[in-house]
Amino acid sequence: MVMVDGVPRYEVRLARAGEEDAICDVCREGFTVSSNGLLPTAAVERRAQQYYNPTRVRHEIATAGADLGWQGYVVAVSEAGGVLGAAGGGITDHTVGNVYVLYLNVALRGRGIGTALLDFVTQQQRSEGATEQWVSVTEGNDLGIPFYLARGFVVRDRVPFDVADDGTVGAHSLRMSRPI
Repeated sequence: MVMVDGVPRYEVRLARAGEEDAICDVCREGFTVSSNGLLPTAAVERRAQQYYNPTRVRHEIATAGADLGWQGYVVAVSEAGGVLGAAGGGITDHTVGNVYVLYLNVALRGRGIGTALLDFVTQQQRSEGATEQWVSVTEGNDLGIPFYLARGFVVRDRVPFDVADDGTVGAHSLRMSRPI
């Protein structure tokens, strides 16, 4: 990997077929690390399998942009072709953008890659008329919450995230938004 001032050289673009395994790897790792101690291990494994399995991601890459509800995976890719991070979002209610996923290789935090991914998703949403952007972050996520707060998001609500079969709430999400 070519580094410039400690940052790998990369481009941010829409994901392509064949990148689904790498997207799943970076998202599973990011979700697992950011959920550590916040969600039961079984819940993390269940959600990681549900959202970050290659079959699902392959389909989501192939159908990106088919409707504004899912605008597609965006990736930060190194010059060597490795996926360093992935993000994705969509539009609801014509003016509301949602960030559904944003993870990167945890060893590369603090080097601007997450911001570049968020900026790409934000531009996608602005170009479709979105004027506000929302994201849900697990309460206590010391990686995600400061990232979004530093980019102008404000906590608006606290909602149940992980609900057990018996109806008990194991964790909450913070719903955050910002104007865009």
